[in-house]
Amino acid sequence: MAEPHDESVAVFDASGRPAGALPREQAKRSGLALGAVNVLLVNARGELLLQRRPLDKENGGRWDKSVGGHVDAGESFDQAAVREAGEELFSDGASSRVRLARDAAELERLARAADLGHEVVFRREALQLNLRDVRLVPDAGVRNVVYHVASYLGRTDLAIDDFDPPASEIAGLRYAAPAEVDALLVSGALAPNMAFLWLTHARALLELAARTS
Repeated sequence: MAEPHDESVAVFDASGRPAGALPREQAKRSGLALGAVNVLLVNARGELLLQRRPLDKENGGRWDKSVGGHVDAGESFDQAAVREAGEELFSDGASSRVRLARDAAELERLARAADLGHEVVFRREALQLNLRDVRLVPDAGVRNVVYHVASYLGRTDLAIDDFDPPASEIAGLRYAAPAEVDALLVSGALAPNMAFLWLTHARALLELAARTS
């Protein structure tokens, strides 16, 4: 299996048109935008699922979104979101426990019909182009990368012990109430891009929890 820095990821021009694929580290230095997906999952209590970054990764030691990753060569954003959710939450990129809704109405139907104690369901909320991300790298440096980011909001009621994240990629999972996420943000314990996601999508996420709990 290729190491993560050798994997090819999709790159795009500034208008969002595909511009091919490059090895991950080369892509981050290319000046082109990388495709990225971020998934925020909330439970019936309105608590956000957070993952902790390993110390040897970018943003190491900080709390991050429920699921995040790059769009691989040949993938759509939606395909990448489903694959990343399977890999990061269940160590299986093809996990049947991950379900993507087409729109808000279908998400609410799925959230009521699915076994949320066993599955995660989400839909795409936004696609934002040309975000200039700020990342802390393990040698205490700062890296800037341009991303086209698709953000997804969804629901699950899985207990933490029922997730199966890969230890090499995720140092831990936790649910955090909104006030706890706010405290992590102001203390600097959130990854920088997670702070942006929380400020951008918290209201819609908490409204989703209230409608489907």
